[in-house]
Amino acid sequence: MLSRSSLIGVLVTLIAALFIGQYVRVWLAIPDDQARTSDFAGTYAAATLWSQGDAAHMYDQQAEQQVLAAAGTPTNHLNIPFENPPSAAVLASPLVSLDATTAYRVWSLLQLGLLFVAIAIAAWAAPWRIGTRPIVKVAVAAVAAAGLGSGLLLIEGQWDGIAALGIALAYVAWRRDAGVWAGWAIGFSLALAKPHLAIGLAAFALGRRDWRALGGMAAGAVSAAAAGLATVGLAGTSGFVHALLMPSNNPLVVMQGASGLFTSWLGSSLPVLLLTVAAGLAGAVAAAWMGWVSRDRPGSLEPALAGAIALTLFISPHLLGHDLTLLAPAVVFGMAWVAAREGAGQLWPDGLSLAVLLTWTLLSLATQQDLGNYSSAPPGRLTPWMLLIAAALSGAALLTSSRVPRQVSTGNERLTVSAPG
Repeated sequence: MLSRSSLIGVLVTLIAALFIGQYVRVWLAIPDDQARTSDFAGTYAAATLWSQGDAAHMYDQQAEQQVLAAAGTPTNHLNIPFENPPSAAVLASPLVSLDATTAYRVWSLLQLGLLFVAIAIAAWAAPWRIGTRPIVKVAVAAVAAAGLGSGLLLIEGQWDGIAALGIALAYVAWRRDAGVWAGWAIGFSLALAKPHLAIGLAAFALGRRDWRALGGMAAGAVSAAAAGLATVGLAGTSGFVHALLMPSNNPLVVMQGASGLFTSWLGSSLPVLLLTVAAGLAGAVAAAWMGWVSRDRPGSLEPALAGAIALTLFISPHLLGHDLTLLAPAVVFGMAWVAAREGAGQLWPDGLSLAVLLTWTLLSLATQQDLGNYSSAPPGRLTPWMLLIAAALSGAALLTSSRVPRQVSTGNERLTVSAPG
């Protein structure tokens, strides 16, 4: 007969599966015309131009619009510029042999699949207490996968599955005390399409005084940049630099990090920009502090890294709902860490586990509220507040981690899931 914790685990898994099923249902219902206007459309246009030997015009909006029009994109929605590094177009180029709609479907499923793999890797490497029931691990993984960011990733055809996989691999590497590979996983995966999301993680490694990880990040980023330069040439690379200076399709007021928080309250002005920069610096310092504290506290990697991920999202100059999937692996290893400290005989979830579940749920609700909100008035963007709360909870957990329970792995051993009791 199932225990109470197992029954709760089954129930939580089923509820999470319903949310994931709803995301898939909405995705399947997207008509072809709308599918061709997804965020992936810009990547598809750039990849098509590169495949045709026209890398110099990958960032030329007129050339991109011609490709999209030929692919059947509605004429009133052709302005979907490609703003990722050049290597992103090269990576997606195998899909240009498909029609635009099919390519979008395949890409969306690929990114969602990579996110699920990242969550599974985090669950495999996490410091579960000895005797943790498999259904509890499944429930935690399902909850992480059911966040609203997963649905947005699937529907919009974004890139964050690769980024989440890089985060999960970096976590495993840090658990093995292989800082150079942790840094390389972060540097390479984020440099492919989302380099702006790595700021807080670099600060975390700096505070941790993990020079191998910093070197690995630099090497990974340089590898991605070199691959882009080798495949698109100087013309394509300079096009990317020029694109960074052009106005974005996404104004700051809709951003869900610090930039959106202050702009949605105070509007756009130089003082607001300076306030945003100051908040970014403060967030980077906080991420570095988490790295500094975790260096000398065995068993504190999980809350420290989770907090650093929340902060790197908060200080990112460009953050939207799909990017929150970077936190999904952290939800898994964070839940494992807090559950291991609640006592083997307690009902799951309890105490800190409930706090993590509630924070993750409220983050999704805040993101839902922020979607399409262009208003410049209180309460402004809600997502950044939840990111700050998540970071604060991680910091509080970090400060309590000086004593490691006997049955919990320290995070410094070479991936033994739990230390001997």
